[in-house]
Amino acid sequence: MTQAMRVTADNNNEISTILSERVLIPVSCDHCDKETEVSLETLKSTSTVMCEHCCHVRSFSQAEMAMLQAVLSRAGYRVS
Repeated sequence: MTQAMRVTADNNNEISTILSERVLIPVSCDHCDKETEVSLETLKSTSTVMCEHCCHVRSFSQAEMAMLQAVLSRAGYRVS
């Protein structure tokens, strides 16, 4: 049987929250500087982002994805 772990200052770094791939992430447009929310699932599968404001399409690179996952990991999230 597993039990919930009490969060203390000592074990806070070992806990992560599983983040669904359907969560929306704001991505800034290079053309009009407005944000469009795109799911992690879309970013992983198509690697493109289309701005909902100006319809500008750009690629979302593997380096950007790695950076996004690193930032989420440091914030205590694990992408499922």
